[in-house]
Amino acid sequence: MNKRTRLPWSTDLRTIAAMRNDGTIACAVGFNAWTMSACWIHVAFDGEHGLTRRLWEAAFRYPFIDCGMEAIYGLTPKALDEALAMNDRLGFTRIAETIDSVMFEMKADDCRWLKGVRHGRQRQRTCSA
Repeated sequence: MNKRTRLPWSTDLRTIAAMRNDGTIACAVGFNAWTMSACWIHVAFDGEHGLTRRLWEAAFRYPFIDCGMEAIYGLTPKALDEALAMNDRLGFTRIAETIDSVMFEMKADDCRWLKGVRHGRQRQRTCSA
């Protein structure tokens, strides 16, 4: 993860990875800088072939369901067109821009990867008889 994102190792870093058949890592998703209601997400990948639906479901389930976070944030360099496009496709919202980076946010209530689960509770559907 450090080689791809220049993210220094920290004691609060938690990662999820997708492995190739040969045992190498195709994609890694890391979370750190935890607060009471949010954390930061970091993603490293060689190409979109490692970015599977199963990986994203696990990656979003971890902070939102397992840890109870309300939001996750990411900072992506503007020069990484593929990463910026991926963030948009995943459902992140662009909330700020600097000279060289874009800051993204995803709120738990807006995360389409949770498939009806909100903060550890199933959504209840009601209908009239």
